[in-house]
Amino acid sequence: MHIHKTLLFAALTLALVACAPGNWHVHQAWARPTPAGGTAAVYFLLHNATNTDDALLGASASIARAAEMHENVAMSDEQRHGQAAGSHEDGHGHEDEGHGHEADVMMMRPVPRVELAAGHEIRFEPGGYHIMLIDLQRDLVAGESFEVTLHFEHAEDIVIRVTVQE
Repeated sequence: MHIHKTLLFAALTLALVACAPGNWHVHQAWARPTPAGGTAAVYFLLHNATNTDDALLGASASIARAAEMHENVAMSDEQRHGQAAGSHEDGHGHEDEGHGHEADVMMMRPVPRVELAAGHEIRFEPGGYHIMLIDLQRDLVAGESFEVTLHFEHAEDIVIRVTVQE
């Protein structure tokens, strides 16, 4: 009976430790196959399981000359050309309300930080946030993997394993 209580206590302790906050977790890290010299995006799910709000400040990877955080945002034709979105003259003295213009286009822009509150998660995914690897030093081949280091404002760096997949 004493052994059963000890085992039950040990199992409960392990379950509590596994659920306790304190770590950052990265899941499903992947990138597409890309030839050397090109650029590739890294995607993953980032979970702040700590009790502290923090921010991802950047990344690094030995397989690329540089790694930058980017996000894709929809921009209208007016925004891309530096004009205020919404209205402008149509050449006939009429204010145009933006109807009939070219559809929004996805544009990529660098971001200096990605805030993540304690207990929350964020997806780095196609069409959103991603880590851009610039000037790959080797081919990214499907089935292989490589490491990327994530840098935080408060937490220690995390090394993640990224799988290359179609």
